[in-house]
This record gives sequence, C-alpha cells and structure tokens, in this order.
Amino acid sequence: MAEVKERDRRYARQLPDEFITMSGMPGDRLTLLVGRHWASQTAPARAELAHALLLVLQPLLGPGAEVTERKRQACEDIVASWLTRQ
Repeated sequence: MAEVKERDRRYARQLPDEFITMSGMPGDRLTLLVGRHWASQTAPARAELAHALLLVLQPLLGPGAEVTERKRQACEDIVASWLTRQ
C-alpha cells in the first residue's frame, strides 16, 4: 500500500509539468492526465479530481506562469485528499 501512495504522490507532483507541455483545452488535458494515472478509478471520481485540479493548473496557461513547488504541492494535496475519499 505504501508503494501505491508513493506512486500517486509522484504522479501528482508531475501533473503541472505534464499539463503545460500538452496541447488542447485545459479540461481535456486534465481528463487525459487523470485517466492515464488513475485509470482504475470510476469515471465520476476521475471527473471530480480533474475538476479540482483545474483550479490549480489552469493559471499555468497564462503569460509568465511557471511551475513552482507550491503548484506541485497543491496537486499532491488535492490528489491525497481525493484518494482518501475513494
């Protein structure tokens, strides 16, 4: 179980970097990312996570925005909280 948690943490922390390198609409990007990393979860659960992450990651598409430790930590916190509810 600890290995799964570490894997999820690692996935969550890399989300901002993956998000900014993708093309397409922000919601579509997150749907793909969440589906890639948490495919075993139900579609409604994945949609819930994508929506929560959108609030943190969408600002990365603005001018001058950059991936920061704070963004990585926010993603990790969101994913951890979401996983505890699954």
